[in-house]
Amino acid sequence: MTLSSESFKAARPRRVTPFVIVSVAISIGLADVTSAGTITGKVTSLLVKDTHHTVVYIDRIEGKTFDPPPDPGVIDQINKEFVPHVLPILKGGSVSFHNTDSFLHNIHTYQGRRTLFNVAVLGGGKPITKTFHEAGKVSVLCDVHPEMAAYILVLETPYSAVTDEEGQYKIDNVPSGSYTLKTWHETLEAVSQPVTIQSNETIELNLELE
Repeated sequence: MTLSSESFKAARPRRVTPFVIVSVAISIGLADVTSAGTITGKVTSLLVKDTHHTVVYIDRIEGKTFDPPPDPGVIDQINKEFVPHVLPILKGGSVSFHNTDSFLHNIHTYQGRRTLFNVAVLGGGKPITKTFHEAGKVSVLCDVHPEMAAYILVLETPYSAVTDEEGQYKIDNVPSGSYTLKTWHETLEAVSQPVTIQSNETIELNLELE
């Protein structure tokens, strides 16, 4: 096993808003994971309270597409909060929207300024499942409770993770090769960093958002 260390600094963003959300990661079956590598590290910034819920992912790989997993991701509505607050999924994948609360919510999703769908979800009712075919950020709102918000990040590769409360992330099952590692954060600008990984190698790549 090889362990190397790198760090990268991003440009200063235009605005900053601290936030607290729940971390998740895409998980699908991949071929030949026994010879794959791991990218791990920590995301830091002096501009926010913490970097929890930063998405770290491998960007689109030229000439390579991936089948979405058979099971949908899940976003629940619990105590007037979307859980998780950030959910990365693979392009073409689905999300099942639940309402554990006993009262009415709705799911109003936007990609840019375009509404994708706007549906009511009864308290304790049947989940609503939707498929996302276009890569990019999807904003998820509840018009009944405007303080509620979440994000779906539709990605073109399955190699991603969301940072935990300490800003740590870990991307497993990465095939050997050269890629572009990127970040997404609710308020800070994205970081792009080239990375090369070999079979059975673990790379530590720390990222600083400014």
